[in-house]
Amino acid sequence: MNSPCHRLCIFSLLVSTTVCGLAGKAIASTRNITPQNADASATVATEDESADTLQHGLGMADVIALLHQQQRELAAQKQLLQDQSQRITALTAELNTLKARPPGGHQVTTRQPLNRQEDLLVNQAPQTATPDLTGLHSVPPNEGQPAAQKESQHDTATAAQGTPATHPADQPQQSGKTTNEFAKVQADDPTRALMDELKGAWRLPGTTAALRIGGFVKTAIVINEDALQISDRFIVGSIPVGVNETTGNEAQTSVTADQSRLNFDLRQPSEYGTFRAFIEGDFAGSNETFRLRHAFGQWRRVITGKTWSTFMDPDASPEEIDFEGLNGRINKRHAQVRVMPTFGEKYELQLALEDPDPEVQNGSGISRIPDLVLAGRFYAYKRLHTKLALIARDIRAQSELGDVENEFAWGVSLSGSFATPLFDDRDKLLFQVNYGNGIGSYVNDLSSVGKFDGYFEKDTDNLELFDVTAGYVSWQHWWGLNDLRSNFTFGAVEVDNPDFVASDAYKETLRLSGNLIWSPMSRIDLGAEYLWGRRENLDGEDGDATQIQVMAKYRF
Repeated sequence: MNSPCHRLCIFSLLVSTTVCGLAGKAIASTRNITPQNADASATVATEDESADTLQHGLGMADVIALLHQQQRELAAQKQLLQDQSQRITALTAELNTLKARPPGGHQVTTRQPLNRQEDLLVNQAPQTATPDLTGLHSVPPNEGQPAAQKESQHDTATAAQGTPATHPADQPQQSGKTTNEFAKVQADDPTRALMDELKGAWRLPGTTAALRIGGFVKTAIVINEDALQISDRFIVGSIPVGVNETTGNEAQTSVTADQSRLNFDLRQPSEYGTFRAFIEGDFAGSNETFRLRHAFGQWRRVITGKTWSTFMDPDASPEEIDFEGLNGRINKRHAQVRVMPTFGEKYELQLALEDPDPEVQNGSGISRIPDLVLAGRFYAYKRLHTKLALIARDIRAQSELGDVENEFAWGVSLSGSFATPLFDDRDKLLFQVNYGNGIGSYVNDLSSVGKFDGYFEKDTDNLELFDVTAGYVSWQHWWGLNDLRSNFTFGAVEVDNPDFVASDAYKETLRLSGNLIWSPMSRIDLGAEYLWGRRENLDGEDGDATQIQVMAKYRF
């Protein structure tokens, strides 16, 4: 309290008090003073009042108390001004938001995902200069959907996101923009994966990108009850038919880990949209060599590289233990260029040019025109997902005699999933129906057996195409005990052979399977599966086989 400022304030207050007191008495006394003695009287009065004021004026404690009172009043006024400024700022932001709203008062939203995934896209936190790697997750491409197809997807090919540094007042708006951008990119993922959480990703120094190494280790024990040409999976088309076909073949058991996978997933946001690069392989090549499964890049709604064919629907693929998968499912990975425009929240169009790679018996494919695939995805209801896909192909091939022929091929596929919450909210029905001429290489069982797009007649060297009908239906049920679930699946394939093919040619296959899978923790799946299949040839001969598979899968 002894600072110069305090001393100056006290002095000023004393002077002001003195002057006011003297002025009052001077006015009162002027009535009795003549002009001649006015000056002298004023001087005497001033001296007397100054002395009286100094003797009887305010004390030091009163002055200090008055100063404190003034300080409190000033602080209250300052706080009031700050509150008013904040209120003006909030009202200005609200006005700007109303001005930016589209005509009609409806806000623009991005297409929301379906079924188990719908509520996971919007829960993104505001971003800072360094990418926030929590809140992002995806599922890698695989032979069918990952375990349970549930809200916490397990087989991961992951995502990352971030935004440049912004002023704190701008962060909520910037975060919403980034969230929508990543939602679009993840929805465009060929695996139809969604962002849940991105664990174990590395931020790349100096960038807003993040890289994740993922995959799983899978050990499968395959017990064959009957002789099969390939013992570590269940290929229905390879079931031997007739006594001669089984000569030299015996039922056997195999234990393998070559289904294990490794993938790398990089994502980075930019002012031009989100960029993604993904590559994955497994060890199911010849003699357990590493083979390429997926290798693609994605920018906005454009994909280039090798991944699931646009003719396929990964969202409608049942969860199975068998590495081969369903006989009647469209199951093909192709190098391609794909664009995916959306129309509102419920419709997505997919247009792709894909590697033709025709498979022809008694000849070899030499097509020069890419396969054209046009597909539409529909999200009419939360419980229902459907996809309709059309394909057009130019099957051009060269016979063993050197003749070149070409035929127009086409196909159609309708697939989807439908929630059936009668027993459990996670239960659902999956289906797919496929028909076409010259599309055998896209059907899982025919592609494994080989060369069912076309056939060169040896006598005339004419090229004929196979008519194919294939499909499946599957129901997934959750038992209500932690993450215990089952999948019951039926699949069928039928081939309309040309008249000149051999009598032992593939005509029809049927496949039944049921499994029980338990996930004691999010990174582990343990399960067992029973499979039965039957193959019938063109001449009516048939054979059947059964198989039991047990697996343990550990994700990383």
